[in-house]
Amino acid sequence: MTARDRLIHLLDANSAVLDLSLSAAQREGVLAYLALAESMHRGLLAVSLEPADESAVVFVPQVTS
Repeated sequence: MTARDRLIHLLDANSAVLDLSLSAAQREGVLAYLALAESMHRGLLAVSLEPADESAVVFVPQVTS
């Protein structure tokens, strides 16, 4: 199974769950986006992270009186 076949399978499964119909043009656009997202995913997996690498942005709720 090729990478494109896996993306087609993913798209078909999600479309079925969401009862989403796509035109041929929309389908190709979604497949192109999924391929882009998958390539970014592979790049991120190559980055080694340590506990100190967590996001600097932390939500702190403000208590108002």
